Amino acid sequence: MDQADVMSLDAQGTATPMRRVAPTRRTRYKAEIGSVSPVSSRNTFEQFETCFLGVSLENSNFTSPKLASMVKWISRRFGRCTVLIGDSIHRLTLESTQKLPPDRARERALELGRRFVEATGEVFDAYRESTDFHLLTCAEVQAGERYAEFHSKLRAFFDEDEAFRSSVESFGRAYHRKRADGISAAALEYRIRMSSDYFLEEFAIFACLKEQGLPVMVYPGSFSTLSEIARGEHPGAPEELRDLVVVSLHLKGR
Repeated sequence: MDQADVMSLDAQGTATPMRRVAPTRRTRYKAEIGSVSPVSSRNTFEQFETCFLGVSLENSNFTSPKLASMVKWISRRFGRCTVLIGDSIHRLTLESTQKLPPDRARERALELGRRFVEATGEVFDAYRESTDFHLLTCAEVQAGERYAEFHSKLRAFFDEDEAFRSSVESFGRAYHRKRADGISAAALEYRIRMSSDYFLEEFAIFACLKEQGLPVMVYPGSFSTLSEIARGEHPGAPEELRDLVVVSLHLKGR
């Protein structure tokens, strides 16, 4: 996925998520497979019964029409799906782009997650006859002991492995450089560090879900570093991430 599609990194930190979405004349979308990592799973991932869908707050890929296209796509392939709402990790975006203090950023991020649930319930209800959709927040996952263990391992791996660290940092750097007009070099480096923190927290959450029996991640875009891990390019990463199947969707307007 390009950087604008990474979980919430394209957010501008407003209290009302849907109001920040640019208006569009298209009201219907079709979700199609963009890529699958590892490639060897391209024709076999649908054999799994369960998956999880990553949701980025304040991201234009998650307006109701686009979300509906993804939910429909999932309903035709999986009997159960956990919808992972990126609330608590979104605080890092709000801290870095809006300069909110940590406590305030977390409070706002959790509120945005609640508003997303309230605004999109009907989208999931429309397909519950074919798929059991379960909503789960990142905050809930991060409250568990296993999350702390995975995060500690990933942080150590980030500090010790140059290739992994470079991959994570380059992902954030490419995104923020495109939006660096008017900010200092120090501010840019701060945003890149925050992006790295975001990814490490996010990856630890994904590892928890894989361990809990969710082998396939679905997202409208692609994760370069996560896809690299799935392809075996970072053998020191947690086994749960190395065994994860990452399905990147492309949303086509109709």
